[in-house]
Amino acid sequence: MTNRLQFSCGAVLLILITFLLIPCTRVDAQSPTGLMAQAEIQPTGDIESSEANKEAIKKLRRMSPEEIEALDQKIAEALVLYYDRKFARALPIFKEIADKVETMDIMFWLGTSAMQAGETRLAIQKFKKMLSIDPKLHRVRLELATTYFTMGRYDDARQELEIVQAASPPPGVRKNIAKLLAAIKERTRKVSWNLRLSQGVVWDDNISAGPDQKELGVLGGTLTLSDESAKLRDEGTVTNVAGNVLYDMYEKNGLMWNTAVSFYNLAYFDYSQFNYMATDVTTGPWWAGRRDILKIPFGYTEKEYGSDRLSRTSHVDPSYEYHFNQYFSLKGLYSYKDENYYVNENSSLNNNNQRYELTPNIYLLNRRHILSATAGYEDCNADARRFSYDGPYYAFSYFAGFPTSTELLLQYRWAKKEYEGKPLFYDKYREDKRHTFTAVLSQGFLKYFFASFAVNYTDNRSNCQLYNFDRTTYTISAGCRF
Repeated sequence: MTNRLQFSCGAVLLILITFLLIPCTRVDAQSPTGLMAQAEIQPTGDIESSEANKEAIKKLRRMSPEEIEALDQKIAEALVLYYDRKFARALPIFKEIADKVETMDIMFWLGTSAMQAGETRLAIQKFKKMLSIDPKLHRVRLELATTYFTMGRYDDARQELEIVQAASPPPGVRKNIAKLLAAIKERTRKVSWNLRLSQGVVWDDNISAGPDQKELGVLGGTLTLSDESAKLRDEGTVTNVAGNVLYDMYEKNGLMWNTAVSFYNLAYFDYSQFNYMATDVTTGPWWAGRRDILKIPFGYTEKEYGSDRLSRTSHVDPSYEYHFNQYFSLKGLYSYKDENYYVNENSSLNNNNQRYELTPNIYLLNRRHILSATAGYEDCNADARRFSYDGPYYAFSYFAGFPTSTELLLQYRWAKKEYEGKPLFYDKYREDKRHTFTAVLSQGFLKYFFASFAVNYTDNRSNCQLYNFDRTTYTISAGCRF
């Protein structure tokens, strides 16, 4: 019986030691965690098994052959799940094994499974216990640093990385440490900014958003439109400038303050009376948690039409997004705008506008592919009832980013507007249904530059023929982003 027990104990230890020498793989090769795993770092310290596993050997010797055989089976089951990257399922099995006997390799498997399953405190506990036994286990120290990074404990992560860096690890390991240190520097930077500028040419087959026909049947007879009120074609230039500055008040999530500025100018070659320009300045606090982000931006917009000032708008657009996991998030938004027109003749257009929307997002392949669906409701109250409306809207979009620095955006939007008053020339309440299709293909090059091609098609169907129109624009742009 004694010989049989010793043979079984030796078999278990042999299995454990053998698997400890196999490089562990990680789920996400793009994350700092994955970069460390790719280096295939082996523990650099020599651990005397009689010392490090002394307590485990004592427990094994007190077990019956049946208990040891059952333990062997559990280890095999857990390792199959572990190397299949099913860490959440492997974790409870490793916990059960560790309650009975815990060797250095069991601690490592348990720690890495806990980290991947989101139980970061348990992961830290196990990694620190291993390092207390042998401080030269650099593979373990890197896993500990990565766990700290995922928790936002950047100072602790930096300290562990610098210890490994001081031990002169192989070049591949030093390169990956540098990447993680750069990621920590980026995360702990107080002020970050970006700027995007583009200049393009647009082909527009309906700059006036007018109907196809010049003669329309209206209340009391026929309405004949001027050439500039019906469907009119022209080309022009499009200028876009957008940038923002983000100030992070804390190193780990928490309160931030974001300020953004955007400028848009559309200038037609022949019909300058249809030119349009808008400038917007927005600022406000953000609150970022581990899985969610709250934004409360408020801003001011100036618009020009033709060569005259058109309107001024004050707005606030709070939103909240919660990430349930790496694949799915849900975002809610409320928007309030108060718009006032400069010319007294347009005072009937003065309005306040409210929007409510909910957007689920699906993230695939490390966020390179994003599917979104929006359901919303808009309520516009103007000084004149014929310009007041409300109604639902829906949108579906697909974004794809490719390793070639190519980006693709496809979007469809449907909106319904039911007006509260009868428009001029009609004795019925106006109702519009609008379909909008957008496609944008962008190609980056030379790090900071890009070129894009965009197509936009709008089909507005109204029960009042004057507001029936379709419009297609093609835009080619080039620009830079920093």
